[in-house]
Amino acid sequence: MAPLPGSMLPFPRDEHLARQSRLRAELRARGADAMLVFAQESLYWLTGYDTGGYVFFQCAVVTADDRPIVLLTRRPDLLQARTTSTIEDIRIWWDADDANPARDLLAILQELGLKGSRLLIELNTHGLTGWNLWRCQTTFSDWCRLEDDGHLIRKMRVIKSPAEIAVMRKAAEICDRSLQRVIEAAEPGMLDSDLKAVYLASILGDGADMPPNAPLFNSGPRAVYGRGVTNPRRLEKQDQILVEYPVPYRHYNVKTEWMILFGQVPDRQRHMYDVACEALVKMTDLARPGTPLGEIFDCYANALDAGGYRAARYGATGYSVGISFAPTSMDVPPMIYSGAATLCEPGMTLFYHVMSGDADSGLAMGVGHTLLVTDAAPEVLTWLPDELTVKT
Repeated sequence: MAPLPGSMLPFPRDEHLARQSRLRAELRARGADAMLVFAQESLYWLTGYDTGGYVFFQCAVVTADDRPIVLLTRRPDLLQARTTSTIEDIRIWWDADDANPARDLLAILQELGLKGSRLLIELNTHGLTGWNLWRCQTTFSDWCRLEDDGHLIRKMRVIKSPAEIAVMRKAAEICDRSLQRVIEAAEPGMLDSDLKAVYLASILGDGADMPPNAPLFNSGPRAVYGRGVTNPRRLEKQDQILVEYPVPYRHYNVKTEWMILFGQVPDRQRHMYDVACEALVKMTDLARPGTPLGEIFDCYANALDAGGYRAARYGATGYSVGISFAPTSMDVPPMIYSGAATLCEPGMTLFYHVMSGDADSGLAMGVGHTLLVTDAAPEVLTWLPDELTVKT
């Protein structure tokens, strides 16, 4: 028996409808007539719609009044849109050598009587390539007025509802078990990619989604890198491996970061660990209502500078996490960098990490966890060991 329309929503229908009402009210407050929603994270949050089809041209039109949302997508996404979302009006554009879905979108806007209207458009999203934006701009011309949405829905998503927090706690449970299994499995002689397999088998076996981006399992001289690289490397008796990865459950991501060492630990690297842990504790305590994110970065920077690692620190030390689709698990903005004005609020979920790489010695260190801002002290969602992990 085929699933009923909207029967696979991630949250109760009323919660999705309430989010849509909030968005419409915000559109009216800004004097906008409608919004063109291209971000898959926005579509999932608003309606429950779950797909990877956003890599093509896909857009939902949300009017400031209460008319039904209209989704324009491709035929492979039709049934998913019907069953995973609250959207009932679904239009299809067809692949062809001369296809231009911007023309199909314009036809929808004409049908809705939006000529000459102010339309907010989501620009900071992997769901809208430069080519597709160009097609919209050239097709619409001066028929309507397109305006940057200013991260409207993204900012609405930063504060999580109780139902969303419950999902993130579930993701954290899965993450904790995976890190324990990765630490237990790590041994000299294995490929660092074998540990990636442990991570994936653990989280997928526990019901998580496929991660939206590749994890970092950087070993040896590559542990100082801030991004993952190709070509597996075999772990040695004297070695290091930095692990950082997302764990998504129902597309809600938490993240963890940890360092696993092998053999004898150089005094300098143990000092790097002490400095990183002390910084993480102080940064975490700052995650209270009213604290600017820039103040948290200053805490990080001051700790690394005082420890002698000014040259090793990054320009940002964390970011918001929540709904993310490929290619990233970073739900930004906001990010934690110098001068960041965003204030901590209850319901925000943040990933902090203190990562440093000493280019001269080749030594690396990284610790990081996901936390929830509450009305009082923050709640740390993801587990880290109490002591530095050393395999001998």
